[in-house]
Parts: sequence; structure tokens; C-alpha cells
Amino acid sequence: MVNFSVDKNKTTPLYIQIFNQFKKYIENGSIPPGYKLPTIRSLAKELGVNNVTVINAYRLLEANGYIEKRVGSGTYVSETVRQSEMPIEDIKALEHGQILVNKNMINFSSSSPNPELFPVEDFKVIINKVLERDGGYAFEYQDTKGYMPLRKVIAEFIKKDEVSIDYEDVQIISGGQQGIDVVSKALINFGDCVFVESPTYSWAIASFKSRGAEIVDIELENDGINVYMLEEKLKIFKPKLIYTMPVFQNPTGISYSVEKMKKLIEIAYKYDTYIVEDDFSNELNFSNNKHLPLKAYDKYDRVIYIKSFSKIYMPGLRLGFILSPKNLINSFAEAKYVTDLSTSGLMQRAFEIYLKEGMWKKHVEVFKNTMKNRFDEMKRLLADNSYFEINIPDGGFYFWIKLKENISSKMIYLKCIERNVSIVPGSIFFSNKIDDSHIRLSYASCEVDKIRKGILTIEEVIKDIDDAGNSEYIPIV
Repeated sequence: MVNFSVDKNKTTPLYIQIFNQFKKYIENGSIPPGYKLPTIRSLAKELGVNNVTVINAYRLLEANGYIEKRVGSGTYVSETVRQSEMPIEDIKALEHGQILVNKNMINFSSSSPNPELFPVEDFKVIINKVLERDGGYAFEYQDTKGYMPLRKVIAEFIKKDEVSIDYEDVQIISGGQQGIDVVSKALINFGDCVFVESPTYSWAIASFKSRGAEIVDIELENDGINVYMLEEKLKIFKPKLIYTMPVFQNPTGISYSVEKMKKLIEIAYKYDTYIVEDDFSNELNFSNNKHLPLKAYDKYDRVIYIKSFSKIYMPGLRLGFILSPKNLINSFAEAKYVTDLSTSGLMQRAFEIYLKEGMWKKHVEVFKNTMKNRFDEMKRLLADNSYFEINIPDGGFYFWIKLKENISSKMIYLKCIERNVSIVPGSIFFSNKIDDSHIRLSYASCEVDKIRKGILTIEEVIKDIDDAGNSEYIPIV
């Protein structure tokens, strides 16, 4: 039916190459639901690999819901896998988290704010201060762990969130994504297991998989990760990490309850694993509810806290930090060193002044007010809609929308693109890419008037699709 091959010269593990090929062919319909897979021995012989390689590929396909074993019969493509109804080029883009956006679109996809909101004038001032004070030294390589005065300021800065640490525990990074990559390089080896919330940030999954990790999904509830399911999975697997976003989670906007945060830390301690906490927007709390980071409750030193300043400050500057458990500090420093030696010294020196002189706090107040206006308008427009259900978050950048049963998020995505509105289909945020019942809307890049126009367009698209009964779309086979 289809041709499989492996390239032993590639750095991608052979079993991942096999997994990716099966995944592609299953999703585009070339291999249909119910199709019986070759035996492990026959496929291994055909590809010139050992049986263990195929076993690992099949195991990963099963863990991600693509195949199922039938006792005494063999291994089959799962009947529950929905084949994609999108063009191949769009499938490839979505698999890599790439959403079609042009400058004239109403952009509900991006998490990056409008450039007009960036503190450019403040940045000019602090860059001049750094150059006048430090001259050419501003362009020297910094210590791999980061510019010491900035690390000390961060140790003070984080006290606002009731986190008390020594500046020696701070590792400066070039944005949150690099933080995830640094943690992955330091801790994950081929074949290791990583637990993730389901749904979760797609590029985190990509980072873990690039290290050869197997991904295990843990259901996300309205108050945080399903701790019962988590503990049951921990009895079977021994993950290196549990990846979480406990405050204003991406994509759902959910924030963990204090009780669930404490329980999660207790479980991590009991089963001797670490929690990665990814925080990029906890400043954007629009409610009266207090949302401290998970790290604030970390009495066992089990939380690896990754904080990014990029989205709220200026995304292109790429700046953040890791708060590390004591026994992992050197491992993260080594992983950072082999990645890029150190984060830009000029940016670190500038941001140290920015934090120390209170300019960050001033910027956040203005930025938060703008985002709150957008949040309120989107919430108002989405309320009481018969085509979907929404979870109202306390803050952050996102609304997570559950569609009526007969409406496809991928169809909405394509039809919205045609009408110059960009959204994100929910499948991107699930490791198996199967979900087709959610969309994520971000207001980060949209002024209030565009939010009104965009939501109206989405409602018209959903109505058209619902009325048509999806009849004009034919799956690729």
C-alpha cells in the first residue's frame, strides 16, 4: 500500500523515522482504520533493522492512539483515528505548529502581542545606559549561567510570587522554548518517558520527541491535571519529567487549584520525578483570584521553573530564566553551554536595569490594561453561543472553545483562512493530533475592533458548516 524506508545516516532515531511514516500515512488516509500492520519480524527484515526498533515504533504508535493490538490476531490501525480532511501541505504545516497568517488577517493564532505595545522608548534609554556604563564590555560573552547582577535581581524579582531562592539557582536562557530544550538536553535520553498535560504546548512535545522521548498524555481537568490518572500512570511508567503550565495554561487558559498544585508536588516526590513548570504569562491575571506559581509550593525541590519574559516584553529579544533544583544546576549550565554558550550579554545587562529601576512593573501595568480590554470584549462576544462551549480563564492570552459534535475544527480553520481570519485548530495541542473538536483563540495580536469582526466571521463560518452538514468535504484517501 505504501513504501517505508529508513535512513541510517540521519540523526533521527530509526524507530522515530518509522513512527513518523506510519503517523503520516494513517493521518492522510493512505493507511485506513482497521488495516493490519506487518508483523514486527517481517517489517524489521524489510527495513534492515532489528526487531527492537520496530517494537519501539509500534509501542509509540500505540501510546499515541494510532494502533491497537488484538490478542491472537495482530496489530491494527485504530478505528477511532480520524483521517484528516485537509490538503497535504496544510497537514504538514499544522504538524509543525505553523498557522497560515498574513499581515492583513485578523490574527487569533499568535501569542505575540502587537509590536506597538513593545516598550521601544524605554529600551532605547536602557541600551544607552548600558553602553555608557559598560562600553565594549557589554558585548563580551557572559558566564554560561548568566550575568550575575541580573541573576541577583531575578532572585529578588521572584519574591513577589512567594518564591525564595538563591541567585546561584538561576540559569539565564534565551526564552522559554530554549528553557524547555535545555531541560530536555540535560535530563532526557533516548527511550525515556515524559508526561504531559493533554492538551499542551505543541513545541514542548516536539522538543521532548527530538530527544527520543516517549510521550504519555495525562488528562487536564478544570482545576488542573488529573492527579488520579497521573498516579495510575506513574505506577506503570517512570517518567523523567512531568511537563506542566499551572497558571493560564496554553491552550486552555486553565489554572491549577492550590490543592491540586500541592498534590502534584507530593506525587512527584513520592515517585521520585521532576515537574517542569512553564510560565510565560502569570502577570496577566484579570481576576481577584490569587495565582502563585507551582514553585511557590515546592517544599521538596522538585519543580524546574521556566519563566519567559519574551511575550510580555519583546518576543524577538528572547529572554528568560530557569530556577533549578540544587542537584540539577550544573546539568542545566552544561546543556546551555553546548546550545549557545550564553544569552546575549547586551540584552542581559539591559534587562537587569529594566527590572531594577521598576520599568518592567510600569510596562506590565500598561500592557495588562490593554490585554484586559481585549479579554473582556472576546469574553462578551463568545458568551451564550449555541455552537460551542467555552472555559472562561482568569487571565493569560487564550480562550479554549469546544465545538458541537458535528463541527470540525480543521474545517473551521480552512474556511476562516479563506475569510482572512486565522485561528488554531485544537489538534495541534494533542500529541496524537486526533482531536478535531476544539479551537484556540488568542487576543494577543488583535485590537478590540478586529476582535468584534473576527468573532462575527467565526460564527458565520460555523453556521455555514453546520447548515451544510460538512457534506462538501471529502476525506483524502
